[in-house]
Amino acid sequence: MQNHEELVEVAKAFFNYSDEEIQMVMANPKYRAMMEKAPQLMTTELTFRVEEAHGCACQHQTGQRIVFGADGSLNCGQSPEKICVYLLSAMMPIVYGAQEFILAGLDPNDLTFTKVGCFDTGPKCGGFGHVTVQLSAD
Repeated sequence: MQNHEELVEVAKAFFNYSDEEIQMVMANPKYRAMMEKAPQLMTTELTFRVEEAHGCACQHQTGQRIVFGADGSLNCGQSPEKICVYLLSAMMPIVYGAQEFILAGLDPNDLTFTKVGCFDTGPKCGGFGHVTVQLSAD
């Protein structure tokens, strides 16, 4: 772990914070604790593997991987060229949950609910297609 002064300088530069902003952030114990966990957030990969896909307008296929950093960033280089916005919205709470687990010192693979799908119900239920993904954290 970096010492306090190094952490402040790294965070200030990374987020482009003013002196006043970094003081506000570092004065909050929850934010300071989050900053101390930043290295783990920056190095943990959250991978959603497509388990089922049928009738998807974005052409998601079984086996595809959609990869996020645990910092919340989508890794475009390791993900399909097209990603369904409805699937992204379903994955967002799982990414958030994984972040919270990491910040609490827990393994994000231990989340209770790690499988989600887009809200399109597929043709059997009045929709067009449906995609289901499963999270794994590395």
